[in-house]
Amino acid sequence: MISRSESGGTLVFPFALLALGLCACGGDEATPRAADGAGGSGGAPPASSSATASSGATAGSGATASSSATTGSGATASSAASGTSSASTGGDPPTDPPPPAPEDGPVGFASLNGGTTGGEGGMVVTVSDAASLLEAMAGTEPRVIQISGTIELSGMNDVGSNKTIVGLGADATIVGGGLYLYREKNVIIRNITFQDANEDAIGITTETTNVWIDHCTFMNAADGLIDIVRESSYVTLSWNVFRNHHKTILIGHSDAASSDAGFLKVTLHHNWFDGTQTRHPSVRFGQVHVFNNYYLDNLSYGVASRMEADVVVEGNYFLNTWFPCRAGYADSEPGDIVERDNIIETNMPPPPSEDPNDPPPPATPVCETRGAAFDPAAAYSYAADPAEDVPALVMRYAGAGRI
Repeated sequence: MISRSESGGTLVFPFALLALGLCACGGDEATPRAADGAGGSGGAPPASSSATASSGATAGSGATASSSATTGSGATASSAASGTSSASTGGDPPTDPPPPAPEDGPVGFASLNGGTTGGEGGMVVTVSDAASLLEAMAGTEPRVIQISGTIELSGMNDVGSNKTIVGLGADATIVGGGLYLYREKNVIIRNITFQDANEDAIGITTETTNVWIDHCTFMNAADGLIDIVRESSYVTLSWNVFRNHHKTILIGHSDAASSDAGFLKVTLHHNWFDGTQTRHPSVRFGQVHVFNNYYLDNLSYGVASRMEADVVVEGNYFLNTWFPCRAGYADSEPGDIVERDNIIETNMPPPPSEDPNDPPPPATPVCETRGAAFDPAAAYSYAADPAEDVPALVMRYAGAGRI
């Protein structure tokens, strides 16, 4: 089954890959049984489909620019079309798409509020052990911190303002602990694998602003993989891979935290949610733009808008995600959620969910919508790839070791 959302606008131009270089919990979901393996199947999207492209999307590859108008912000419900498809399974996409052109900084909300430059202009240091990393992350002076090899941490470890933390090569790993940003500003985290954190992998909290997390791989934290809470804002998550986890990205920690209104401005683009279960993201009160992400085999749900949140879900590819968008979740009141130009496809029956908050799956998955949300194009410039190109782009270029 396939559905493609429709809108009155035109899908905007193809997105450029972010540049290589030195720059860059609250919850209601039930805890499932321990997961096996490393997340989803990693399979390629279906090779063919009988569904036609939506009127709001332009066909073509991510290397060809086309658009004369940005997309609007009005809410539109998904229009489901039935069709057949064949799917392949395995690691790599069927064809290698050309790499998107490099960019010199984050796209989305992290580009605002003075921009996000991390440790640009500061001392460059290379670290390979926990003590050296903690020392380098302290303070507010600009610093570029290069991680070599695997560093073992425990608990949550403070990161000061004006830091770039970037992995060297393809094997830079932080294992056992996480990074914690409390009332900090201007931090870039790139090209690192975060694994087996005994709390969160990254916690962004209490008025922290301007954070860019790019080309990282996350798996197996004890709590959330990324939390963005308590009046933090101007955050972009781009080209990351999330695997083998339940509570993935939480934006807004509590139904009672109404002081978060006007904050929690977050952009997520070109991320791969590979077999993760919930919170892709779950949003309370925030203003969040979710575009060009690949959702594969997400057992519980994709995106949830709760408690007056404003969420725009645009140009994403959902494969075997039976609840791609939720307006409200568990005991939370619904937020606004707009969807446009997404592809929603299934090629297998829904597996049983282990989350008691999930209703029975629908015959045809569609994005729930509510209200009008906001217009991301009025806040910042961005270039969205056609949704049909997203799986190949993200499977080829997202995650640590891909820059």
